[in-house]
Amino acid sequence: MTGRPLLALLAASAVLYTGGLGAFERAPELTLEHALAVDGIARGNLSGLARCGDRLLAVSDREDSRLYQLEPGDRVWQAEPENFTRPEQNPSMLPVPLLAGAWLRGLRGQALDFEGISCDAEGNRYLLSESLLGILKLPPPGEDGPVAGVWLELAEELYSEGESRGLWQQINALAEGIAVAGDGKTLWLAAERQSRGLVRLELQDGRWQCPLAGCVLLAERRYLPPEPFGPGVLNREVMALDFAGLSLWQGRLWTLERNEHQVCRRHPLSGQRERCWSFAATLLSVPYVYPKASFGLAEAIHVDEQGILIGLDNNALARADGDTRPWLFHFSLPDDWQQGYGR
Repeated sequence: MTGRPLLALLAASAVLYTGGLGAFERAPELTLEHALAVDGIARGNLSGLARCGDRLLAVSDREDSRLYQLEPGDRVWQAEPENFTRPEQNPSMLPVPLLAGAWLRGLRGQALDFEGISCDAEGNRYLLSESLLGILKLPPPGEDGPVAGVWLELAEELYSEGESRGLWQQINALAEGIAVAGDGKTLWLAAERQSRGLVRLELQDGRWQCPLAGCVLLAERRYLPPEPFGPGVLNREVMALDFAGLSLWQGRLWTLERNEHQVCRRHPLSGQRERCWSFAATLLSVPYVYPKASFGLAEAIHVDEQGILIGLDNNALARADGDTRPWLFHFSLPDDWQQGYGR
């Protein structure tokens, strides 16, 4: 399907969810400022984004010992690697069946499966390992070689409470996004799918604990209807609603909702959805669509006053023009981004 017919179809259609809140009309479309490929990520995947001071950082779920600084250019983003070290032991609260996934990925040299990155105001970096349901904290970069990371001590209730609410059920579908408050004392994780959810932890006496009200802000298992974006646009009949990335800005969580092709603003204490904006008209039109993709490919998000950045993890899939690099999309901040803020 070409760009013009698809844009018309998206503008005229509504998406109906099953087993949820009923009808949901398409969110207003974001305005694309520019889209550029990313060169220099050795194994291709762009899984997480964060701005740390004036540095735009990225992680790849195929790299266990490096992150990347993205440098803008006229025609491409250039990824410059930053290596780091980590402890020999990788602690995890996950049960053996889920840890088996980490072991299998380790055979391919990507045991940690870093899916998200966030920074605090002091420049510490926090890398989210999906396969371990763990967080590796890196200090600011030094001048004397690679910095050493440490694993945060997370309350076991993070897993047990989440599991009781339907989270953390599937290998390779655990946590996909992380956001850390500027003071480094509160963090949020986004559980990917079946069920998707949002959880919150607070730093208390050097250990990351669940708040008194519990860790889980939101847990839901819902699905898109068959072919929500038109016949043949995505090669899957029914898709689970998911979270693929998380950003914290202006006191709100911004969730990247991959299969719905939208970004939503959510309350940090309840996880309640307040507003959403779609990027479907851009990513599902020529030249940005991936003909062989069976689901959404957006996996990285960063939101600030400069706009909304969305990165693709295309898993080496090719676009129609044959390009297999990751791509980074810069959308304008919508004019109504503050609407409904006071509720």
